[in-house]
Amino acid sequence: MFLKKLFLKPNLIAFYKEEEIYRVLNEQYKKDKTIFSETKEFENKKDLKNYINSIIEENPQTYVSTITTTQNQGATPSCDKHYYKDAGIDTANIKFICINKKYSFYTTLYELMALKKEYPFIDYLYSPFALIDSKSSLRQNSLYVLATKENCFMLIYKDNIPVFADIFEFQEDSVNNDEEIEDISDMDIIEDFDENLDENIENVDEPEEEEEEESNMENFNIEYKILEHVKTTLKEYYNSDGDFIEKIIIFDAIGLEKAITKLIDEDIFIQSDIENIDILKTINNISRQNV
Repeated sequence: MFLKKLFLKPNLIAFYKEEEIYRVLNEQYKKDKTIFSETKEFENKKDLKNYINSIIEENPQTYVSTITTTQNQGATPSCDKHYYKDAGIDTANIKFICINKKYSFYTTLYELMALKKEYPFIDYLYSPFALIDSKSSLRQNSLYVLATKENCFMLIYKDNIPVFADIFEFQEDSVNNDEEIEDISDMDIIEDFDENLDENIENVDEPEEEEEEESNMENFNIEYKILEHVKTTLKEYYNSDGDFIEKIIIFDAIGLEKAITKLIDEDIFIQSDIENIDILKTINNISRQNV
């Protein structure tokens, strides 16, 4: 039994909590090939812990990773503690990771200790900014957006280095009152979201029509909020003498409407693209470099 476990391939388990659900990906690799993959969802921490412990019992070479979505984190274009001090960040209360001796991602020690206490089985903890960094290819005057169901993470690059980071939380109160809906309807872009409904409306029963309209408006609310968060980030960045942003890339983890690119293009006149991202797979891909 000991020899059998000794020659097992490492298990990489990635998880994160979203809308009170723990989403989990368990993988094994042989060189660059995935030889085992399993996805799970759990409604409580106890079931998550039991699942992970069962994997560890079978294979001690198991590495568990997750992300921190706290507001108390960020990115800086330096690894120098003096830079942090000049920026008003107390290095005694943070943990930062230096990337290529050029820039760093940080979070507070309090958050790290709290997460380690809540999930003692964690081996690696990553910032969502690190996920963006691992997949970004355009690193000159570009703004990356990582959109999840609960948060929106912004990272701006200049000269191949992240120079500005921001986080926004999607509030529970969606854009759904009459006054806010009326304001949104004034925008031409709303037609793109209603167009598909209008084309097929005759063959849809009334209850299904109402559900589709509600879903359509809910999706639009998220995209509209992302646009507003992008505008806020750009305003803050430009006020700090940042260079003009030439491209916006959205990493989509929630199934956004493609029309969000038109929404951005027509409102702030910056070209944008949208790319799908698998957060769990990305976490494991980063972990593979550390195992």
